[in-house]
Amino acid sequence: MNIITGMTEIPFRRRQGTQARRATFASWARPLAWVRPPRRTISLPPDPSSASVARVFVRGVLSEWGLTAMEPDACLVATELVTNGLRHGGGAESITLTANKLHLQIAVSDKAALRSPRRLYRELTAEGGRGIALVEAVADAWGTTRPRAHHGKAVWCKLKI
Repeated sequence: MNIITGMTEIPFRRRQGTQARRATFASWARPLAWVRPPRRTISLPPDPSSASVARVFVRGVLSEWGLTAMEPDACLVATELVTNGLRHGGGAESITLTANKLHLQIAVSDKAALRSPRRLYRELTAEGGRGIALVEAVADAWGTTRPRAHHGKAVWCKLKI
């Protein structure tokens, strides 16, 4: 253990004609951080305040990850997915954010396993029905998955970082 840095040093084998090389664990930590992408999940209340809870959660996580420039689009998409979960999915259960080097993925789990979201073409004067169209316009990709852990589904989208 290096007394100055507090890091454990990993010795490398000597090769013929070269000097011994040593690397601290800290030099390996950064590349290994992206092997398993950072992920945050929060449960949502079963009422209309869940959209607000989701926006606060998204802002906090994006700030923690240093992705504050993505906040407007990520909050818009999260709000639309949570609202769709409330109105058409039997209630939004949780929201999960996952980031890798290329994309931020936002997934909202709801209780309805049978009903997948679909894009509707509405009149300009209609009060609703534009949520998935907004998600499709802002996100690079979107879709649904059916997790094995529960009987609902997750609607997800990816935003380019």
